[in-house]
Amino acid sequence: MAPLTGDPAAPTDRPRVEDAVHSPEDIAARLRLPPPTEEQAEVVTAPLTPRLVLAGAGSGKTSTMADRVVWLVANGLVRPDEVLGVTFTRKAAGELAERINGRVDALLRSGLEIPGFDGEPEDLGRASVSTYHSYAGALVRDHGLRIGVEPEARLLGGADAHRLMGAVVRSHPVVADTLGVAPSRLITQALRLAGDMAEHLVTADEVRGFLARLAEQGSALPLPPRAKTPSKEIQEFLTGLADRALMADLVARYDEVKREQDVMDFGDLLRHAARIAVEVPAAGEQERARFPVVLLDEFQDTSHAQMRIFAGLFGPRGPEDDAPGLGHCVTAVGDPHQSIYGFRGASAGQLFAFPHAFPRLETGPGGAPRRVNADVSHLTIAWRNEESILAVANAVAAPLNAHAAAAGGAPVEVRTLRPRPGAGEGVVRVDRFVTAEEEAADVVARLGALTGSGPGGTTPSRAVLCRTRAQFGPVLDALDAAGLPYEVLGLSGLLALPEVAEVLAVLHVLADPTRSDQLVRLLTGPRWRIGVADLEVLQERARFVSRLRAQRAAGGREDPAGAAPDAAPDRDVSPEEDADAAALLEALDSLPGEGTDWVGSRGRGFSPEGLARLRAVNAELRRLSTRTGEDPADLIAEVIRETGLDVEVALRPGVSAAAARRHLNAFQDAARDFGAGTTATDLTAFLAWTESVLEHEDGLGVENAEPTPGLVQVLTAHASKGLEWDVVAVPGLQEGTFPSTRADRWTSPGAGALPWPLRGDRASLPQWDGSWAQDQRDWVQSAGTKYSSKAAQEGNPDPYAVAVAAHAEREERRLAYVAYTRARSALWLSTSLFKGVNKEPLPASAFLEEVAGLAGEVPGVALGPAPAEDDLPEANPAAARTLVARWPFDPLDGPEAFVADPEDPEDEERWQPLPHRSRARRHGVEAAAAAVHAADPAALGDDPELARQVDWVLLRRRDVAGTGGETALPEHVSVSLYGELAADPQAVAEQLRRPLPRPPAHAARRGTAFHAWLEERFGATGMLDIGSAEDAADLWVDEALDLGPMQEWFRSSRWAERTPAFVEAPVETTVGGITLRGRVDAIYRSGGDPRLPFDPEADWELVDWKTGAVPRGRDLELKSLQLAVYRLAWSRLHGIPLERIGASFVYVAHGQERSFPDLPGEEELERHITDALARR
Repeated sequence: MAPLTGDPAAPTDRPRVEDAVHSPEDIAARLRLPPPTEEQAEVVTAPLTPRLVLAGAGSGKTSTMADRVVWLVANGLVRPDEVLGVTFTRKAAGELAERINGRVDALLRSGLEIPGFDGEPEDLGRASVSTYHSYAGALVRDHGLRIGVEPEARLLGGADAHRLMGAVVRSHPVVADTLGVAPSRLITQALRLAGDMAEHLVTADEVRGFLARLAEQGSALPLPPRAKTPSKEIQEFLTGLADRALMADLVARYDEVKREQDVMDFGDLLRHAARIAVEVPAAGEQERARFPVVLLDEFQDTSHAQMRIFAGLFGPRGPEDDAPGLGHCVTAVGDPHQSIYGFRGASAGQLFAFPHAFPRLETGPGGAPRRVNADVSHLTIAWRNEESILAVANAVAAPLNAHAAAAGGAPVEVRTLRPRPGAGEGVVRVDRFVTAEEEAADVVARLGALTGSGPGGTTPSRAVLCRTRAQFGPVLDALDAAGLPYEVLGLSGLLALPEVAEVLAVLHVLADPTRSDQLVRLLTGPRWRIGVADLEVLQERARFVSRLRAQRAAGGREDPAGAAPDAAPDRDVSPEEDADAAALLEALDSLPGEGTDWVGSRGRGFSPEGLARLRAVNAELRRLSTRTGEDPADLIAEVIRETGLDVEVALRPGVSAAAARRHLNAFQDAARDFGAGTTATDLTAFLAWTESVLEHEDGLGVENAEPTPGLVQVLTAHASKGLEWDVVAVPGLQEGTFPSTRADRWTSPGAGALPWPLRGDRASLPQWDGSWAQDQRDWVQSAGTKYSSKAAQEGNPDPYAVAVAAHAEREERRLAYVAYTRARSALWLSTSLFKGVNKEPLPASAFLEEVAGLAGEVPGVALGPAPAEDDLPEANPAAARTLVARWPFDPLDGPEAFVADPEDPEDEERWQPLPHRSRARRHGVEAAAAAVHAADPAALGDDPELARQVDWVLLRRRDVAGTGGETALPEHVSVSLYGELAADPQAVAEQLRRPLPRPPAHAARRGTAFHAWLEERFGATGMLDIGSAEDAADLWVDEALDLGPMQEWFRSSRWAERTPAFVEAPVETTVGGITLRGRVDAIYRSGGDPRLPFDPEADWELVDWKTGAVPRGRDLELKSLQLAVYRLAWSRLHGIPLERIGASFVYVAHGQERSFPDLPGEEELERHITDALARR
């Protein structure tokens, strides 16, 4: 028997699984954990061979994986440091690492005798838990030189990748002109293609060659009968293929520039790691010896490149029965029903391909060995959902089970989820409405009724999940009208909010003068309210300026009076459509001078008021343009201040200033994360990144999001994966919305998608076969584009289009399954006949009708009140409504609309108000303005709302004038500012009110890089959360940051062998009326009951890593207050006594620790703030 200390030994030298002396039930009892189910025990005690575990939503896969490792360790089959766990997100990696290492620690402390082990607990080491990208990075660092890749090449984060592609795009203006897209959009498309090519291991030459052969095939076909030239449809399709080839050219140049600059992006990381796995046998030998047991989590979300990496390292390296890697213990865990990231290269087909890619040997007839597919296990008990919710989720997923069984290769059974023992009935409600506005109002009213309805007066966690961002509008309007506090989760939803979209529009205009669409948005918005007549004159002015520029270029003379009319266009065009002829921004910057009566080609000039406003807009944009070189987060802060958006949102009635700014703050945080660790910032790159987020309605997952007490969370269904709430509402379940009928196919217009025949998972995707086409029209129609609709109407539906539609329906069905399984106790599904201004009634979604059919059959599933059949309108009621609003309206708030009697629209007594996003404050603003003008404090009376508005107006007036005085503190500040706040709250308030721009300091980048290195070491580096801290994950390889000494000290310190229970743990608490928020770098736990995640009997140590100098005296004393706040927040958050929580600063650059055994408690911290505020 090989000892469990010393160098790793092959698993065959250890005890066999059949000889295990400790059962899973015995271990669970010793660790005071619930006994495993029969399914879990099968996975835990499985042989050391490849295995696929199909684990449904909420079926306890993380706990089961941890129990598997503990059982192997307890029976001497493997040491913890011989286990590799890989997952996708930092949060998941941290949870898995904590479960595995925490339970192993508890096992060793329990005194259990481990066969073959007689050493100290630390001799067993720790399990390695990583993200897929982090593991690929380690592979490249260790073996990159073997394939000619410099392992010390700097890894580009998201900001740098966008900036570098931006430079490539700007150096190829012909491509942008040919494709006719804005630079930011072109950057997004090119990076998408580059990412797809890397995920599927395809080169630019292969893309260009495929497209050329395809175009040649189509061009060689004859024209349709009686056609003399190719039709517009045929020409556009062939042009689209040429456009994709141009995009491949950009990607090729992008790759060249990366090689020249000795950098690589995350796509390169996967590509290089896949090459190493396939081409370097020594890498596989080393990894298999190092990790006899491998756990691959969320395998349904892996890409072709990731499958190639792990199959190359841990799968068989040949067809022989003794091929290296054959039968290696690799366990993949996943749920095919939750494969919803196909747009990012993932495919449910990967999961079903696993058994064939990781075979094992068994004894066949006659005793001869033979290869067979990996075994398959199932986890089917849902521990999250009540019975009725589980029943409807299973009903929606049922067609997916049939498709999985019929998939290519060996059939893989997908079993139905079952309720947990003792599960409650739960509530599923199906409602139908006439309009989306009625639907949203009803949902919000029921959500509001839940306030304070939980145990002890608590409020259940609540969420509204929408298929698209376009559905947010009615929901947010209803929430605002009801005064129900909420937050929008997910960057894609955040970018669609009015205040954030306003900031984005300003940024687009500053970065790209040709973005007339964004300028028109600003000009016609509630702030400037430029009318249609003045916009048309501005459009004429743009053509006039363009003509003068052309005359100067040709050596002609310009009209000094500026009054010569330019030629009128052949047709009326909108300012957006005319953007190609002349940018409106150029006209805005060349307005007629004072006293100049300029008229356009139609004899019209600007109105005096319109011209004054346009000049004000231009002056504001000029001021902001001087700051476009700053960090995007700082520029956003300046845009918010300059445009007055901070005051606008703060004046929302019934909402605190801090709550009103929540979404603007979140946008600034996203911008700050985008640029974290980068050596330079670029506004165009940042905007390209936001467009890449907006491009996908699918959105992105929300890392580390937890239900916020008291708030309704609004997000897309895609962003909800991995989260859960007590009550979930899913509105908008109509055909065309959810499921979406927008079939995503590579042959559709747009140059950013990799052709499906080149994808590594093409076997699971519909494939276009135009070989049957008799002419060019048939060929184009066979591609399933919009041009095939006529053929479909004639009864000749194209098989490819039908296959793509079926594929898209399965994608949508999986998304519905994910959305439905987010609910613990109540699920509300609803639909409306009409949304927006659509004329025809919309049929209810199949995903709703399938659930409605269970009413009366499944306890807990009920139909809500529905409009009577005779009362249903045949046309959209909105089309027949007469809408009115009072004029003038508050520009900060927009018009308050009413539905009027069409026969007498001026009869105000019969007006019916519509829900308003922010309740009208016209009276308050007018009264506040009057009070300011009169400078009469007594005029405020006893109206607290009016008094608050006056305070804000006065604050804004003083701020613009640059006067001194006391600045209001925000209601939320960072924990790191607590010491400064206690010392000088006024200075903190001023800094937060008008932050000075900060250049990207070397010290700050160094600190960010070291924290990223630690997160990666702890197995907590992100992968898929675009724009999060993953962008800085591997910046430590930049030698200029000089991280080596700090890393070396850490490896030799007492922290190196400890695994934190939590990394980057968010905390929030209120002290002295001010809410303090922050993240604790690392939290270590010792002792207590391992079954209790926050056992009050355990001991906790909070650690803040510092890379700067060690402070002294008063400075250190003030900084220690930050730890005191962390300690108090952790105590309040999880009910842990303060005396069981310690806290330390660790100064890694100097190898020193500073602990504070006598940190102040709650009363003293409150006194610090109240005393400081009293001195203001």
